[in-house]
Amino acid sequence: MGGTEFLFLCGCALLAGWVDAIAGGGGLIQIPALLGAMPGAPIALALGTNKLSSFCGTATAVLRYRSLRFVNPREWVIAVGTALVGSGIGAFCATLLPGTVMKPLVMTLLLVVLAVTLKGSRRKEGLISEVLRPGGGRQVVLGGGAGVYDGLFGPGTGSFLIFFLVRWCHMDFVRASAAAKVVNLATNFGALGMFMGLGYVDYRAGVPMGACNVVGAWIGATMAGRVGPTLVRSVFLITVTGLLLKLAADYFMVG
Repeated sequence: MGGTEFLFLCGCALLAGWVDAIAGGGGLIQIPALLGAMPGAPIALALGTNKLSSFCGTATAVLRYRSLRFVNPREWVIAVGTALVGSGIGAFCATLLPGTVMKPLVMTLLLVVLAVTLKGSRRKEGLISEVLRPGGGRQVVLGGGAGVYDGLFGPGTGSFLIFFLVRWCHMDFVRASAAAKVVNLATNFGALGMFMGLGYVDYRAGVPMGACNVVGAWIGATMAGRVGPTLVRSVFLITVTGLLLKLAADYFMVG
């Protein structure tokens, strides 16, 4: 990998960290970049390297949102625990369920997410003065569902979490994004451990990408906290639309 590819990957990681900290979906940027910069390498190597970079950025986003008092990670212990278990179950199911079944299902879900979010665009989306965290039952469903999905398929985990936290738990977009990062950190940790154990991480690319992802995540979380729900919602809609288009393109091209 030459210097041009190295700079390209670092630039993509910086942008991915910013996007992911605000609305999820950083993998949409990093994974295609890695596949393009490492032609001929196993896909698992690109996925593992992406997880190393995104884990660094997600951890940074959690710390930044916590310092801005948008989330207290201790309040999400149940969701984190079930996310770790769920990611293992999802990874196991991934060996049994073909991608041809998952992609149409995910595209349908994304269309529903877009429709419902756009329908609610006329509501006032200001920061609310007091937020009650979801109870244990809802955390089990959210964390377990996110973990299974991330282990089984992956793309858009953070975006789906934000959607359900906003619609089901009645959180504003900034606090939903902050909480989603906490749960997503757990799913990333589980996947990264698996990839590292199997030797599917390119540290020469992953470490500098992780550093750039950290910078992007710090900037993104700061902007989300200062600008408010309007920014998060806008980036969220763009990210979900991008994910939907990419999945549709991949599905029909393969088909």
